[in-house]
Amino acid sequence: MKRHLISALAIAALSATTLSTVGCKTASPEETARREYADSVANNVAKLQLKYRQFVLTADQITINHSPIINVSDNTNFILVDSLTGVVQVSPRFSGGPNSLGGITVTGDVTNYSMKTAKNGDVTVTYRLSAPIGSTDVRILLYKHSNKAEATINATFNRGRATLKGEIKALGADYFQGRSF
Repeated sequence: MKRHLISALAIAALSATTLSTVGCKTASPEETARREYADSVANNVAKLQLKYRQFVLTADQITINHSPIINVSDNTNFILVDSLTGVVQVSPRFSGGPNSLGGITVTGDVTNYSMKTAKNGDVTVTYRLSAPIGSTDVRILLYKHSNKAEATINATFNRGRATLKGEIKALGADYFQGRSF
């Protein structure tokens, strides 16, 4: 039931977003108000998804070990949490790699899940993804007034660090999972 409610709210947020005018350099006050409302709805939906552990963060930019920003495909670079299990996938290349997508995919159990809201309205989620090859610490920062987020991943099994920037979406979002460890 919760999943259906969250999905319905996500669809409402998307339809509200499509009402805004595209390509207009100066927005009217009505358009600005409409956009702010759509961003607010998207933020509330994202908060619910984080609260109920039913989300996917699809990333369109990543940084690996303090490298320059890499623009990537958001359907192969993501963080997924579905209740007690999770997936972290980083694929900066188009082929090869352990997951056959040019990167790495880690699937495991979500533990130590914590969600906190700062005074300024930003929401921080931290948890540990425990997998057979080792654990990965994940920290997600959801910015106030939108569903935009930034996640930092620290893998203990190879001391790797990655930062993903993208959006919090419903679990039904389009993503492609590679071979996992």
